[in-house]
Amino acid sequence: MAGLCLETSMKTEVPLMFRSNKSSISLLIALSVSLSFFALQSPASAAPAKTPGKAIKPPVQHDASMGENLMYYTPPPLVFDANGKPIPNMPNLVYQANAYFEAGQKAFYKNDLEFAESYLKKSIECRDKLNKVREAKEYVTGVNLLGKVLKKRNKWEEAEKYYRQALTMASQGLGVDAYEVKECELNLAECYEKTNKYQDAIYYYRKLLTIAERKYGPDDPDVQDYCKKILALNIKGGNYEAAQEILKQRIDFEESQGRGSTPATVKLLEQYAEILKKACKMEEAAAVEEKLKTLQGAPAQASAPAQ
Repeated sequence: MAGLCLETSMKTEVPLMFRSNKSSISLLIALSVSLSFFALQSPASAAPAKTPGKAIKPPVQHDASMGENLMYYTPPPLVFDANGKPIPNMPNLVYQANAYFEAGQKAFYKNDLEFAESYLKKSIECRDKLNKVREAKEYVTGVNLLGKVLKKRNKWEEAEKYYRQALTMASQGLGVDAYEVKECELNLAECYEKTNKYQDAIYYYRKLLTIAERKYGPDDPDVQDYCKKILALNIKGGNYEAAQEILKQRIDFEESQGRGSTPATVKLLEQYAEILKKACKMEEAAAVEEKLKTLQGAPAQASAPAQ
């Protein structure tokens, strides 16, 4: 009887235990799924929320190619002369000069003038060590870009120094008639003008004027421009005698070409009268003004280019 009761009890409890374990397993599975879903939605793994209407700006970083590549460049071994001084290595210096120029050019285009000035100066230092006239064109190109940077930073006297170096290099390496020489002389004249060195500026403008007149004639736009600059600089510097000479030559030329009563010539005569007054030449100024009254009363002559 007792055995029967035990057997009956076991038969009853086993299904109950099985059902209990099955419920527990289901509960564990459901809990595991819930925890996984919660982990996926947690703030640590979620993307940061964007503030509407405000763009997230990345931190400012300089271009990795702006000279940093030189840090990883292994130069060829140095060669020493009899006195123990290192001999500049041509491939190494050319590589560095070109790399620094490229870095400076990129900085200039990004308007990062401080970086541009630093890298372009390093490029020119490398080319100075080369001391080869075959690098003249690249040297002038580097100086012209550095000059633009220095002028933007209002460093006119420093720009003047580099332009003088470039002029020497261009004259020796490319010849005095090369376009690069003209570029250097124009830049030098501008620097001298900005630093109130009028006579030095006039020297280079006269040099350019002579070449332009010989090549293209007196009616060439460059010739006209150089004449105007020389005239203006003489007036600024108080050199009225030179200004009178320039205006007189120009007026005589216009009249010889049959353009004595054109508006352009009338304007030259007005300038001439003003300069004569500044030079205290009142009688000559009065004679020019009388001539102006006669021309202004006559029908205006149309301007025509010289044949």
